[in-house]
Amino acid sequence: MFHLAGWYESIDPSGAYAAITAIQDPAINTSGDDIRVSAQLPFICGAAGLTAAATLTAAQMRSPSLRTLNNLEVRPLVNAVVFGSPPEVMMFPRNPRAMVAAEDVQFWFDSTPGAGAEAHYGLTWMCDGALPVSTGEIFTVGATTGISLSAGAWVNGNITFNQVLPSGTYDIVGMRAEGTNLVAARLVFPGDGGGGFRPGVPAVNAAGDLDPTYFRFGGMGSYGQFDQDNPCSIDALGITDTAQTIIFDLIKVG
Repeated sequence: MFHLAGWYESIDPSGAYAAITAIQDPAINTSGDDIRVSAQLPFICGAAGLTAAATLTAAQMRSPSLRTLNNLEVRPLVNAVVFGSPPEVMMFPRNPRAMVAAEDVQFWFDSTPGAGAEAHYGLTWMCDGALPVSTGEIFTVGATTGISLSAGAWVNGNITFNQVLPSGTYDIVGMRAEGTNLVAARLVFPGDGGGGFRPGVPAVNAAGDLDPTYFRFGGMGSYGQFDQDNPCSIDALGITDTAQTIIFDLIKVG
């Protein structure tokens, strides 16, 4: 099980470390710059930092427990507000780093914008332990959604599959999200009351862009399950855009 959470702020760190604001999230507690570590997801298994600042020096994730060894240094960094091809993400799902339940974790940047404040995005993947690889009869299906993106906010929208799925239950074992100015996307499963954990992926910006490592064909394990007549919806994070393409890798399990 894993969850994608994020931070966003238009800020000028002026060549020193500065924490950025946590994006409000119905699945986990956020306050100011802090994301609260859930007892159900007490590990980090990935991180990414993005900004178009003229000089991008470093990024770190910080929490009291991380500091007992060292703050998590995030590399590679993305010197833009969208990912490249493939997305430059630091992922370690087989060797996640432990945190402490109920502590607060922050995302810090050391950057120097060229002219005033610039948008800074931090992403983290939180998990319940080492993520197993999912195997089986995997097939791929496409879907579309028309979410109007808003900088620094998760915006939800429904999906429309490109093909009709046979009646049954499906396990999502991979995902790709495409959009011109899309930064990340995550899944919202029906029946969780809006507060369930939301696994997600770094976005690509065009159909020809390469996939990020781990996020397709079982590399992050199971994202969750849905029934054909009650599919999941999508949370999208980005700049400005109104159309997205989602690719799912599925295993029919019922």
